[in-house]
Amino acid sequence: MKRGLITVSLGYLLSRLFFFFLGIRFLGLDKLPVFLQYIDPPLLKHDLLASLYYSSFPPLYNLIVGVQLKLFGESPTAFWLWHLLLGWALTLVLYALMTDLGVGPRLATIGTLLYMVLPPVVLYENWLFYSYLETLLFTLAVWSMLRFARQPAWWWSGTLFACSTALALLNGRMMFYVLLIGLFLWWQGRRSGQKIIPIRTILASATPLLLILFVMAKNAWLFGTFTVDPHFGFHMGNGLIYSTWDDPETHAVCVRDYPILLIPPTKFPPPEKVGLEPPARTGIALLDDLTRSGGEPNFHSQYYLEVSKMYSDAIQDFIIHHPLLYAKFVGRALVNYWEPSDHYLFFPKQNLQTLGVYDTLYDEVYPAFFCFYVAGLIYAFYIGARNRWGDATSLALGFAVVTVAYTMLAVLVTYGENDRYKFTIEPLLWVLAICMIQQTMRNAAKSSPNSPATKPV
Repeated sequence: MKRGLITVSLGYLLSRLFFFFLGIRFLGLDKLPVFLQYIDPPLLKHDLLASLYYSSFPPLYNLIVGVQLKLFGESPTAFWLWHLLLGWALTLVLYALMTDLGVGPRLATIGTLLYMVLPPVVLYENWLFYSYLETLLFTLAVWSMLRFARQPAWWWSGTLFACSTALALLNGRMMFYVLLIGLFLWWQGRRSGQKIIPIRTILASATPLLLILFVMAKNAWLFGTFTVDPHFGFHMGNGLIYSTWDDPETHAVCVRDYPILLIPPTKFPPPEKVGLEPPARTGIALLDDLTRSGGEPNFHSQYYLEVSKMYSDAIQDFIIHHPLLYAKFVGRALVNYWEPSDHYLFFPKQNLQTLGVYDTLYDEVYPAFFCFYVAGLIYAFYIGARNRWGDATSLALGFAVVTVAYTMLAVLVTYGENDRYKFTIEPLLWVLAICMIQQTMRNAAKSSPNSPATKPV
């Protein structure tokens, strides 16, 4: 294990030096004043804690960006080093997960390094957004589940719930992921016959969850919604707008009955256009101002939260009265989910152009990757079902499959960015495919005439 970790670490470092000299650069700082998730940079830098408290969006990535801005300013190098650290950690966890699942050291090394040089990994690693951190957390959660199933120690359960808490505080859609972890831990306890949970395990598991409850209680107090992210209307509306553009029937229905759904939520509809009076001022800039310091829309304002509720009401009515059109929307979103992850709409073109032919080649061979991903999912489900989920490996494989399925639920509420959601669990798809390849190789070796198992005694 130690030799393998050193090998993949050196391989990762050399690959990053190669991509740097090729011209890949860390990008996205120019989007800090623009992307809706970010609090206005001056507030992050000079009033971080109060801004996090009054923001209605999940707080973790704004906290990370705010700390970076306080310590290093808008330094691309500092953010790049942070993402390199995430990439190195992902490399180590990916290798450890493969070997713990029974993949041989040589194949695990090749599989880890091959994944870490894929174009989507390089692009996300060099772009300021929370998706790369999500990718590490999902992979770490599955590895921690495997470790806990083999050794029910409090630090593994604590790591599991810390990962689920961080995911929920990065992306509100992950709020219920913690329930999946609880369900699998209950099953593991039942499988092992453990009836009494040690107090340290309870404390290690429950402590991270208090952060989720605090954010939900804070949002209930300030905004009247007991949730991590009260912007369901925005998320759904931002996805449905693509359907109104692509599907003439959906567009005609929205023109007739739901005109607000023809306005992209990211365009920040002005009060006069949606017939909504701005809420009473609170004296808090983050909640009152409709624009940020640079003139860009302030999506953290109370007004925008009210606009999001208008989208939510219109979308719920649309789904109830037009279920077939909604089903078409979900179908398109599912196709979008399985598209190559380097097709993400908002990637800066500079790094895409730098990768050039390599990125084009990846797109051409991606159908083979897709087939391997699907085969890996089927293999993992088959192994788990065959063993009745009764051993640690089967439990971890099942948890990986359920994690993939959970992220696919994004197709119910959004369209246009689902390939980004797939990227966050793509290491798990990769691991399942590698496990399938390893088992196939072992089966082939056993059936070989030169195998000791087939030689005559």
